Amino acid sequence: MKNRVELSRLVQGGAQEKFEREWDRVMKNIDDPNTSATAARSITIKINLKPDAKRKTLNSTVEVKSTIAPDNPLDTTFIMGTDKDGNVVAKELLFGDEEDQTFFDNEGTVRTGTGEPVDQDTGEIKSGDGNVVNFR
Repeated sequence: MKNRVELSRLVQGGAQEKFEREWDRVMKNIDDPNTSATAARSITIKINLKPDAKRKTLNSTVEVKSTIAPDNPLDTTFIMGTDKDGNVVAKELLFGDEEDQTFFDNEGTVRTGTGEPVDQDTGEIKSGDGNVVNFR
């Protein structure tokens, strides 16, 4: 008598089902553009066997788990300055590499690199809170 176990039949096919679920999870992770294309992924099948004291029966558990690539980090840049009261203020730079650059938003409004609208006639920044921040 051979000591043979077919993984596809183990736990009435449950081990195969768990493997296929993890396989699909790994394939979706590889296809996700928010993850590294070249990062290694893995699927592990772990079978624990625990015999009884008489060595007549075995209790077993089957675990199937995968290791996938994490989402790529998101980069951003903040510029820092002080307001009129001397408080440190940081604001995310939405466009470009320089705080003095301007850009057109999706509605055609000219905005600073941090997103404040710019008066097209005077070139002044239209700040809604009336608080002036020195980003220099």
